[in-house]
Amino acid sequence: MSNSDSTNQSLFEEFPPVSTEEWEEVIEKDLKGADYKEKLRWKTGEGIEPLPFYRNDDMDDIHRPTPIPKAYTNTEANSWEIREPIFENDISEANKAARNALDRGADALQFQMTLRRTEGMLDGDIQGLPIQSQSDLAALLNEIPLENIPLHFDTGLASPALLAMLWNDIQTQNLDPQKVQATFSYDPFVYLLQHGHYSRDKKDIERDIYHITQFFAKNLPTVRPLGVDARFYHNSGATITQELGYAMAAASEYLAILTDNDLSIEDAVQSLSFNFSIGSNYFLEIAKYRAARLLWKNLIEAYGADPEANAAYLHGETSRWNKTLYDPYTNMLRTSTESMAGAIAGCDSLTVLPFDEHFRQPNEFSERIARNQQLILSEEAYLNKVEDPAAGSYYIDKLTEKIAEKAWNIFQDVETEGGLFKAIENGTVQSAIQKSQKQRNQAIAKRGRTFVGTNQYTNADENMSDDIGKTEQTMALRGSEDSNIESEAENLISYLSEAFSQDANIADVIDRLFDFGRQKYRTVAPYRGPQLFEELRLATERHHSTPTVLNLPLGNKKWRKGRATFSANLFGCAGYHIEDPIGFGDADEAIHTIKEQQPDIAVICSSDEEYKELVPTIADAVSNLENPPILVLAGYPKKDVEAYKKSGVDEFIYAKCNVLETLKRFQQKLNIIGN
Repeated sequence: MSNSDSTNQSLFEEFPPVSTEEWEEVIEKDLKGADYKEKLRWKTGEGIEPLPFYRNDDMDDIHRPTPIPKAYTNTEANSWEIREPIFENDISEANKAARNALDRGADALQFQMTLRRTEGMLDGDIQGLPIQSQSDLAALLNEIPLENIPLHFDTGLASPALLAMLWNDIQTQNLDPQKVQATFSYDPFVYLLQHGHYSRDKKDIERDIYHITQFFAKNLPTVRPLGVDARFYHNSGATITQELGYAMAAASEYLAILTDNDLSIEDAVQSLSFNFSIGSNYFLEIAKYRAARLLWKNLIEAYGADPEANAAYLHGETSRWNKTLYDPYTNMLRTSTESMAGAIAGCDSLTVLPFDEHFRQPNEFSERIARNQQLILSEEAYLNKVEDPAAGSYYIDKLTEKIAEKAWNIFQDVETEGGLFKAIENGTVQSAIQKSQKQRNQAIAKRGRTFVGTNQYTNADENMSDDIGKTEQTMALRGSEDSNIESEAENLISYLSEAFSQDANIADVIDRLFDFGRQKYRTVAPYRGPQLFEELRLATERHHSTPTVLNLPLGNKKWRKGRATFSANLFGCAGYHIEDPIGFGDADEAIHTIKEQQPDIAVICSSDEEYKELVPTIADAVSNLENPPILVLAGYPKKDVEAYKKSGVDEFIYAKCNVLETLKRFQQKLNIIGN
């Protein structure tokens, strides 16, 4: 065939098309007549239950352009900012770390600071970077070219203070305000949800939102001062659809507050940025970000804005919820999957958290690996070259649509209730997230959700208690020597700007940022899914001795091997020492070994049929020992359970048992933890 002939002929003409019906017939045959739409439907736990495959026919009801567009800041079709978080607790060291990151491939910086009220602290305290004054921020940003490097301040409701300091620094350096890019994580909705009270009177908060946006729309239009911090929902155990639905509800309430105060919708839109976490559900996370752009398009069209001229700014950060203390290097595999999902999904900026940041101060190695993961995706995998790389995948397009539909329904429910503030006051948001938390925790406890190295496939020789260190420092807010601030400014940022120019510290203006009130509403809090298993194992490490488990493999080789492996895996989750012999010839040999080794726990491992003879014999012998071990049966033969309990079996371990609760009982019996 000539080259010209091959170009004019379809590569697939010799392959006849296969209809959906024909595919379904084959699937039904393989499933022996079962309905694949029931048997193979994915119970994601994320608010949707997709089918195992989709075809072009399923795209007929999707009426939208593909690929899903995003705003581009340069010629690369899918470029993103490689954002590096700075973890140093000293201003000078943080500046060095920031410049080092920029020299080694990062092109944006992320600084973290939280203001909070601690018992005994008059003005509150600072967690993270101790930025207390204008001079502190100037030292932090020393020799960082602000016109070229985007800055991101993860500073919550302390953000207005940092915004004012940044404005002062820009003026001091005589920089072009049009060239300075920054985002801030100011989110009063998350503050209310986490603390159970408003940071200030609700009307004052709404006025602050307007003042902040008005100031920056006029003076620093490339800075996004308002944040929608959806990371909080994710890291508190919310589903993907809840994360998106509440994020859109927060964005809508911002837009309503601003447009009600006669700010243009364009200025309101430009003030916002979204911060999402990226979990390890690869395809769902890709679809989540694509769905976010669809939801944003719907939202701003409802406010009369042009979606093409007002694209959402989406930042992605690897999840904290699924990161483990034990076998911590597996976290690098998790962040690789997550960062790839974020890049493919079209994040505008991306933070890969170091694999160890949740349990100690990250070191040069963990920070470098996190940075290089993004550089590989960009420089070696070329994911920045293709617009919406996931477009054209029927599966991801369908997931995108389903997630968007469910999230939009959640958003509409919140709007019907009166907005996100009102839904939090009523406890609706808390109830929904806590329901999701409960389902996730139950799946983890029963090992339906696996964390490698923590609730499955543990490393028996690993000890982590000595590796745990402080992740952030806490420092008291300090007032300035002369706190007499002269200002007649009504705008919050103008007032703060003048105050910091007069050498005021944050403590001097704390009353303009916070009213540390008492809890009035229900709260939810971020946590890590694996942490309850980790707490059990840490308790074992800190105990004066490590319990010993002796497996007793007897009889049928297949059953004894499988159940002994299950036993070793289960007790390994608590950090116990496992003695796992190949097998015993008979019950007498097993009993002799129990007497000789004196284990804390003895586990009979055999088949249900052989248990009928083995259990009474071994249980009787164990009961006569001076220090009998806890006697355990691997398996749960329902009809014989009561009889075995009477014989002396203390516990049963089996597939789908609540492993967490089972291990807690062992810890209590062994006096490792209290009742």
